[in-house]
Amino acid sequence: MFRRELNMRELLGLVQPEAVEELREVTVTAAACHVRDLASVGTVFVCMDEFLEYNRWLTRHAFFEELKRSEIAVVVTPERVPALKCPQLVTNEPRRALGRIVADLSGHPEDRLHLFGVTGTNGKTTTTRLLAHCCGALGLACGALGTLGLWLGDEPLGEGRYTTPLAPELYASLQQLVASGARAAALEVSSHGLALDRVEGLSFEAAILTNLERDHLDFHGTEEAYAEAKRKLFGRVGGDGWCLLPTDCRDLERFREASSGQVRTWGPSGSGADMELEDMQSGPDGTAFTVRHNGERMDFTTQLAGAFQVGNCLPAILLLRLLGYDARAIAGAVAGFTPVTGRMERFRLPNGAMALVDYAHNPDGLEKVLRSGRELATGRFHVVFGCGGDRDRGKRPIMGGLGNELADVCWVTSDNPRTEDPEQILADILKGMEPRRAEVRVIPDREEAIREAAMGAGEGDVVLVAGKGHEDYQLIGREKIPFSDQAVLRDLGGERDQPSFA
Repeated sequence: MFRRELNMRELLGLVQPEAVEELREVTVTAAACHVRDLASVGTVFVCMDEFLEYNRWLTRHAFFEELKRSEIAVVVTPERVPALKCPQLVTNEPRRALGRIVADLSGHPEDRLHLFGVTGTNGKTTTTRLLAHCCGALGLACGALGTLGLWLGDEPLGEGRYTTPLAPELYASLQQLVASGARAAALEVSSHGLALDRVEGLSFEAAILTNLERDHLDFHGTEEAYAEAKRKLFGRVGGDGWCLLPTDCRDLERFREASSGQVRTWGPSGSGADMELEDMQSGPDGTAFTVRHNGERMDFTTQLAGAFQVGNCLPAILLLRLLGYDARAIAGAVAGFTPVTGRMERFRLPNGAMALVDYAHNPDGLEKVLRSGRELATGRFHVVFGCGGDRDRGKRPIMGGLGNELADVCWVTSDNPRTEDPEQILADILKGMEPRRAEVRVIPDREEAIREAAMGAGEGDVVLVAGKGHEDYQLIGREKIPFSDQAVLRDLGGERDQPSFA
């Protein structure tokens, strides 16, 4: 991936260490923060606390012993590593140093791309993929990087481990996009990625906030800390760039204050937003809607079903308008965008019911897909869902209450229990389901729950399978076990529905 070499003088300029030990000349050709990525020579190793393995937080001490046996060129560290013979650059900000080093080693691919950053509790994947699709259709080759990996337009280029990857993978992805002919990139920028400085060195031409609700409190601790992490993105926009915000954001003014670019808004009719949604008609095959921008009414159709999906379209449309594209051309591009895997993905079942698979795994996301699924059901509405283990316990009864309120039948099951007792997770969910309005059935085995729900449905019923979306595994204990909601539905004869609305 790397193109350049760095000498010690250049490293010192990038790291700006508070102290240096064993100073001498080196030649650096690679950077790593996990020992599995160590090259034999020429590597700068950055010691830091991070999710250095999928779903597993490791402290900087995890690799000290292995470093002593390596032939690394130099170490960047917040504390001296004992008995290490190479130069050590001591800094309190090793993550930021890693970003600057990798950007320089990789030849700054970000300088050859228009960068659009998308953050928010929900909707990041659909919005970035929609931007990549529409830009490509309008003549601007655009990549998307996020939860579903790396894409160029509608073509996959590679898988990813995190929504916002660590700097080595992030810059390698940007290099790959440039090499593949991209001129722009839409990046999902998560609260974790912002809090952990994973986008250090990037300046964005536009930043989008899709929404702001409760999520990831197990990591951030408070809703304010979570919002503060999100606001960091908007300080990374150039002065002539755009900061796009929804009018219904509860922290709208604080996001305005944090924005270094030109602020533009979208929202419902009468909200005073720069782009307003005036009309919408949604059905099982998609959605038609009308917006007004700069006094012009624009009609759109999309294959995305559900009112909340229009909320993912609006900021993308607004950005494309600000970039100078014609409304009719944008409408044609939006109409051609197909639903993203695991985002209100539709299956027709042999018994006449419809199944929806969605990634909704927090209260806001679950409520939105429940309300959309409810509208699509002419018969009974079933929901299969659970909550992840080793995560925010406070959201579990909230999600249980939403299922109880908005569905006819709730199938409460497992969803990545990790190291927690699945029965305890289910008990936490059930606390929010009193008094009972819906039928509630508790089946810890997720495959069995999906099968029971799908086979028990009938003509006109809708079965929403929520929580895992695109994921093709279950995290049980510390094992990653192959599992797919979609595969279970296909085994039952379900066929992916091809939208015909647009």
